[in-house]
Amino acid sequence: MIRGLSIRFRMMLLFCAVAGTLLALTFTGFYFAFEKVVRNQLDRTLKETAAPIIADLSADPDEKDVDALNLIDQYFEVLSTSGQVLQRSKNLPSDLPLIVNLGFQTIQTGNAGKIRVAIVPFEAGDHSWFLAVGAPTRDVESALQTLRNFAFVLFPTSLLLTAAIFGFYAGHLFWRIDSVVGQLRQFVSDASHELRTPLSVLRGETELLLTRPRSTAEYESAARIMDSELKKLSRIVEGLFTLSMADAGQLRLAPEQLYLEEVLEESCGLAAPLANHKQIHIERELQRDVLFRGDCAFLRQLFLIFIDNAIKYSPSGTRLRITLTADDEVRIRFQDQGIGIAKEHVPRIFERFFRVAQSGSVETQSGGLGLSIAQAIVQAHRGSIECESEPGVGSVFIIRLPLTSPAVA
Repeated sequence: MIRGLSIRFRMMLLFCAVAGTLLALTFTGFYFAFEKVVRNQLDRTLKETAAPIIADLSADPDEKDVDALNLIDQYFEVLSTSGQVLQRSKNLPSDLPLIVNLGFQTIQTGNAGKIRVAIVPFEAGDHSWFLAVGAPTRDVESALQTLRNFAFVLFPTSLLLTAAIFGFYAGHLFWRIDSVVGQLRQFVSDASHELRTPLSVLRGETELLLTRPRSTAEYESAARIMDSELKKLSRIVEGLFTLSMADAGQLRLAPEQLYLEEVLEESCGLAAPLANHKQIHIERELQRDVLFRGDCAFLRQLFLIFIDNAIKYSPSGTRLRITLTADDEVRIRFQDQGIGIAKEHVPRIFERFFRVAQSGSVETQSGGLGLSIAQAIVQAHRGSIECESEPGVGSVFIIRLPLTSPAVA
């Protein structure tokens, strides 16, 4: 039953359970502390009441002063060491059921109900006696009952008020937790799907090689396929690692002073063989001496992602135009003549493993993890990425970077 509840509702239940336990412990602790205080206060009052009577009895042991006492809600007895009642106040119709050697005790009587009794030893001439002073506990019990009634009302009210306040301030946070958990589940599902394909190819090639001896050419062919799939696995794992570091705020930059046009030229040179193979011409219009403080390796990876994607999704014989300008900010523009992206899909292209159908087939329009990694790198440099695209015409990606030095992420 609990498994079907949302993270937000489960967190609310957990919070209410913890808050309820803490409130219950607080009320219970306060109740016992209050009970101890009021009962100790009653015991002190009994001993204070006994003091002047003991002084009078000690001064004149033969007087029967206690027999003459008839005070409201105060009861007295003088006892011998054997427990024999020598004197008792008029308001006591019978002897109290006392244990003489016990200092304080609570007893039940017929008329007065529960009585708290203090038994105080004293010396009267040659005699050792005990004075028992008692008083009803009804006021103490009434105060404790009032506190219990108050707690029974205040506890659920406090719990509801605490839950309401927590829900008001943390509702948005719980919504984000639900969203993050949902994204995490989707990410794990997509990552598993991406990893399953190369692993299946590797397993199939291995099983095929082991069924019977193969020729040298067959082994070489299988080795090339396995090498390709292993490289694909490596790219996925490295991409996942980079993104996990970015999510945790641990994407470490190594900033240095560099010229962005030089990094762009180097990236274009690395992508040239693939571009030449598809007969795609890379045009460059780069402003010179654009000094920037950033991580050279990450910036090179960033530029290669957009160049490789443009080449991959552009027909042969087209061109890729790259421009670099800088004034109050740096703008790097990649314009291709590729298949383009539908308008409704543009907001989602930076999602990990986002897929859209193109011409009846399923293509990784975001380059698998490429655009997600690109966004993480740009954000680490305190920049942003914009995309404009039209199916059948091409796409334009614009990277905006601040001229100020980025902090180490």
